Amino acid sequence: MSRRRWIGIVVALAVPVGFLCVVLIDNVMHEFGACRVVRQRAFASPSGSQLVVVVWKTCGATVPDSTQASIVARGRTFSPESTPTFVSVRGHLDVVVAWNSERAVRIGFIPEAAQIDKRDQRAGDITINYE
Repeated sequence: MSRRRWIGIVVALAVPVGFLCVVLIDNVMHEFGACRVVRQRAFASPSGSQLVVVVWKTCGATVPDSTQASIVARGRTFSPESTPTFVSVRGHLDVVVAWNSERAVRIGFIPEAAQIDKRDQRAGDITINYE
């Protein structure tokens, strides 16, 4: 077989093999940085029109685990990408939620949160008190 033919075969094989390597590396890197969100509980307001949704978020070794909470209108789908969180604390903690009224809710953590990453006093028209 001629040298020219060998070069053609090597190039013809190198292109798809290189493409597959790039795809595999991209998939591995995407999985490495992907976060896993596990819904823990939902706490309904007195009328049931609003929910406090509590999730645990794990993003691998590069980002600390967290416990987060969001408020969602009943009947709406919770999505970690599109539903803003009003509180985020480090670690996987149990959350205590008590609605005072349709427009006020109390939030506490067991054990007490050692590091708070986000702690809003309001979520829309709902006042949030922390204990």
